[in-house]
Amino acid sequence: MSSTASSARAYPVPPCLTDQEGQVLASIESAETAALLQSLIQQRSDYPPGDTRGAIQVVVEKLAAAGIQAEVLAPREQKASLLAYLGDPAQAPCLTFHAHIDTVPAGDLGRWSVDPFGGEVRAGKIYGRGAGDDKGSVAAQAMAFLALARAGVQMKGCLQLAAVADEESSALDGTVWLRDQGKLKPDILVVGEQTDNRVAIAERVAVGIDLTVFGKGAHGAMPWAGENAILKMARALTWMQDRLLPRLQARTYPHLPPATLNFGRIQGGIQWNIVPDSCKVEMDRRLLPGETREAAMHEIRSLLDEYSQRIEPLRYELFSQGEVAANINTPEDHPVVIQANQALADVTGEGRPLSGYVQTSDGRWFASQGIPILIFGPSDPAVAHAPDEHVSIEQLVEAARFLALLAMRLLARDTNPYKETN
Repeated sequence: MSSTASSARAYPVPPCLTDQEGQVLASIESAETAALLQSLIQQRSDYPPGDTRGAIQVVVEKLAAAGIQAEVLAPREQKASLLAYLGDPAQAPCLTFHAHIDTVPAGDLGRWSVDPFGGEVRAGKIYGRGAGDDKGSVAAQAMAFLALARAGVQMKGCLQLAAVADEESSALDGTVWLRDQGKLKPDILVVGEQTDNRVAIAERVAVGIDLTVFGKGAHGAMPWAGENAILKMARALTWMQDRLLPRLQARTYPHLPPATLNFGRIQGGIQWNIVPDSCKVEMDRRLLPGETREAAMHEIRSLLDEYSQRIEPLRYELFSQGEVAANINTPEDHPVVIQANQALADVTGEGRPLSGYVQTSDGRWFASQGIPILIFGPSDPAVAHAPDEHVSIEQLVEAARFLALLAMRLLARDTNPYKETN
């Protein structure tokens, strides 16, 4: 066990790389990359409150040591985000590396075998809150950015590095605010999230739907005089799930899990000796490309109406609000996807199938713009938000090298595949 990473072995440059590509990728060393992630983990940015200032300062200082000036922006003092550039920001295309620097809380510390904010290294893996979600991607993107800057790679367009706040809350003080301020205007977007270093080109979007069922209040000693809304909710949900779940499981889309509905939180009653007159459940509906919030709510409403007619009278209310973003759904044959697949194969020496992202990313806030969006990053998505969250150093470095190579091929070569789409 050690608190720092060991030095990297010499990078065996594959013959498919140019001399410049090989030199840039070889310059991304595991010791430096791991140390950056350790420093990020040690600066807490868990939400609430989601104070990202310390973690952002780590990136600011890392870039400054290489002579790169970063712009720190925040709609509120604690919600700091960072932007940095290589190339001309006014010249298209703009390739944006985007990853969020806030995290969820550590939760029950007794379930961790390490300090969740220590950045400890065990058996080649870095442990801590954010190791995967999403400081691992921040570190990989920053190291790719630094490698290109140090090598003096000339950009035909602009590479933007964006380390953003507030993803784990609402994105309103992070990605959405930066977008609305005109600070994030990508032509090509790579969103750093945990994909086990596979290129993901699609994701479902989350819609929150609230269901409130009404009963009749009464004294807890006389339950026969009332209508228990909690029990009515339980019966209605069980009946609805038995009918809706098979329908959702039958709906599939390439690279993605089926559509889903999760009953996430339930609230009912005033106190223990009162028959509850209302009960509310908050539901998480994940929409596949082509599905809409309106259609999802209509489907639920139809089932509840059927329940009310066939099983027992049911008074209820369905409610949903807020912006529903478009689905990320980049075509498999898009030139950027093809180039990304080739770059990943050249770095890893193997072909990896395209995938979809199981969770939901900040990329959704750009999905309606018709730009190519890739989701890519180190770590298994299953360890995100879990105790003993971790990422392997080997995978972290592999991600940084892939990102650097992708940027060179999209922005620095004479044959720029993105231009074919314009």
